[in-house]
Amino acid sequence: MACLEFRLLGRVEVYRDGAPVDVGGPKHRAVLASLLLRAGRVVSVDQLIDDLWPQQPPTRAAATVQVFVSQLRRALEPQRCRGTAATVLVTASPGYLLDIDPHTVDAHAFADLVADGRAALEAADPERAARLLLRAEGMLRGPALADVPSTPFAGAAAARLTELHLGAVEDRIDAELALGRHVALVAELEQQVRRHPLRERLLAQLMLGLYRCGRQADALAAYREARRVLLDELGLEPGVRLRQLEAAVLRHDPTLAWSPAVAAPTSAPEGTVADQGPASVDRPGRVLVVDDTAINRTILAAAVTRLGHEVETADDGHRALELLRAAPDGPRGFDLVLLDLLMPVLDGYATLTAIKADPTLAAIPVIMVSAVPELESVVRCIELGAVDYLPKPYSATMLRARLGASLQARRSAAAREKALQAEIATLRAEVSRARIGTGPDHL
Repeated sequence: MACLEFRLLGRVEVYRDGAPVDVGGPKHRAVLASLLLRAGRVVSVDQLIDDLWPQQPPTRAAATVQVFVSQLRRALEPQRCRGTAATVLVTASPGYLLDIDPHTVDAHAFADLVADGRAALEAADPERAARLLLRAEGMLRGPALADVPSTPFAGAAAARLTELHLGAVEDRIDAELALGRHVALVAELEQQVRRHPLRERLLAQLMLGLYRCGRQADALAAYREARRVLLDELGLEPGVRLRQLEAAVLRHDPTLAWSPAVAAPTSAPEGTVADQGPASVDRPGRVLVVDDTAINRTILAAAVTRLGHEVETADDGHRALELLRAAPDGPRGFDLVLLDLLMPVLDGYATLTAIKADPTLAAIPVIMVSAVPELESVVRCIELGAVDYLPKPYSATMLRARLGASLQARRSAAAREKALQAEIATLRAEVSRARIGTGPDHL
C-alpha cells in the first residue's frame, strides 16, 4: 500500500512514497486542507461549503464540492479501479472523511511534538524539552496554508498554527534558559522581539538573558523600549509580570541568577566538608509549585529542588487541582503547595478556596507566593486557609525556613492525628470488652 504524507505547515502538499502529488487548484487545496485539519473526523458538506464560500456560495455548491472530492480521490488513489469504493477519502454521512493516521499530517505531528516538549518542560527535563521543541520549530516551512485562498476558515487555521509555533519557540527558549544557554540566546531573542514587539513573554526572556550575561543596563533599556512600543501601539502599560521583572533586575534579585541542575548528593569521603552541595532539609517533602509564568515556575522549582525536596509543577489552578486530586494521600501525595497569587486562569485566591473546600485536600498546607505584599492580600490569603505568605523577592534562607516550618507543622498535625486515632481505637476496644463482660451470660 502506498505511503501518503500530507503537509500544511507551508504550502499544501501531498507526497506518495516520497514523490509529490498534484492535488489540483486552489479550491481543491482548500477542500483538502479542511479535511486534513479534521483528519479522522467526518466533515459535512455544509461545513466544506462554508469553508470554501463563507459569504455567498454558488447555486450548485454541493455538486461542486462533490466534483472537487472526486478529483482529489483520483489524485490520492490513482490505482483505484473505477466503481470500487475509496479507502482514503471516503463518503461518510453527512459528508466525507479522510481515513488516515493523523500523524501523516505534519500539522498534527507538530502539535503532538509541541505538547510532548511542554510536558518535558513541566517535568523539569529542559534538555529533552529543548530537543523536542526545536524539532517542532523546524517543521514550519513558511506561512501555514500558504497557497489556500484567503477565507475565515483558512485564516483562523493558519493563525492557530502560527500561534502554536510561536508558543513552541517561547517554550524552547525557557528550556534553554533553564540550561544556562543565555549567552547563545540573546541574539536570537533580540531578533524575535523585533519581529514580535508586543509579545511580553519574549521580552521577559530577553531581559532575563541580558541580565544573566551581566548586561543589566541593556535589560532595563529593553524594558523601556518595550514600554514605549506598548504605549504607542496599544495605549497600555506593560503587564504586571514584566513590571515585576524590571523591579527584580533593578535590585539584582538573586532569584534571577542561573544555577546548574545539581546531581543527587553522594556520601562525602572522610575528612572532606560534606555541606558543599545544595542546601538540604532534615526530612524532604513533595512540593507542588503553581505559577502560570514558565520562567518564575522554573526558578522557584529549581530553588525548592536545591533544598532537597521533590518538586512537581503546574501552570494554572485547574492543573494544580487535577494533580492534587489524583493522589491526595499515599506516597505520591503532596506535602505542600507553593501557589502564585496572580494567575489569569483560576487565580491564587480561587485555587486556594477550591483546595480548602475539598475535604481530601484541605489538610495540605498552602504557601502563597506574590510580589504584591499588601496587607489586604496577606490577610485575605490567611483567611482563606493559607499557612504562610512568601513575598518576592525571597532568599534561599527565607524559602528554606518557610518550607521547613510548614512541613514540620503538617507532620506534627499528622502525628497528632495518628496518635488520636490510635487512642480512639484503644478506647473503643475497651468499651467493647466491657460490654461483653457485662452481658446476660456473664453471671
